[in-house]
Amino acid sequence: MKPLACLALLGVITSLVVAPAIAQPTPPAAPAPVEVLDVKFNSVRINSGTWYETEVQVQPRGGVAADNRQFVNRVKVTLSVGVFSVKAPAGSKIPDTYYRASAEAVAVEANGGRTLYRFYLPPEIVKRDQITGDLRYYLVELSVDGKPLPLGKNQFPVSTLSKPEYVESFRSKVSSEAGANEGILLPQYLTPFAFDNSRQAPSYIRIETTR
Repeated sequence: MKPLACLALLGVITSLVVAPAIAQPTPPAAPAPVEVLDVKFNSVRINSGTWYETEVQVQPRGGVAADNRQFVNRVKVTLSVGVFSVKAPAGSKIPDTYYRASAEAVAVEANGGRTLYRFYLPPEIVKRDQITGDLRYYLVELSVDGKPLPLGKNQFPVSTLSKPEYVESFRSKVSSEAGANEGILLPQYLTPFAFDNSRQAPSYIRIETTR
């Protein structure tokens, strides 16, 4: 082979070797099968006193339900809240007391509209800490069939937990301190509202033991 031909061939080989690989586009993350539509707060009075109610509205996303496209199975909602107790220093801007509770529905119907998960603080806590109005510090976490979902809109108050680092700080406080108040924030089925026909609820998974 002639020298000029060899040089040309070498140039082609070199260009093939050093040519950068074309980056493949990252596939978009699959949308979460369920989402939080809204979180509402309310004071509800019954014979035993005034309970503080948090209502979490959950709905499946269209077209991404379970395998049979009719239900999303085992949808779990975990609600964490921070409140200012009577022990909180005057003018404090950070909650000093944290509560957490979970409720897991057997299944949520894809075309059944909104499913309402309700949680309650009992009258003694409401009266002691004068809890009224909308809570400024809360976090709603979702999981489906035991797998946690990424946080989405409406799962925390934008006004106070708008930045990721604030959300993680709040989550850390709940993780370290809510255990001291376990069993105070209650899912609906453990309250006097369990059989309230005006507050319909999904069928919950309940694992209980008798001692």
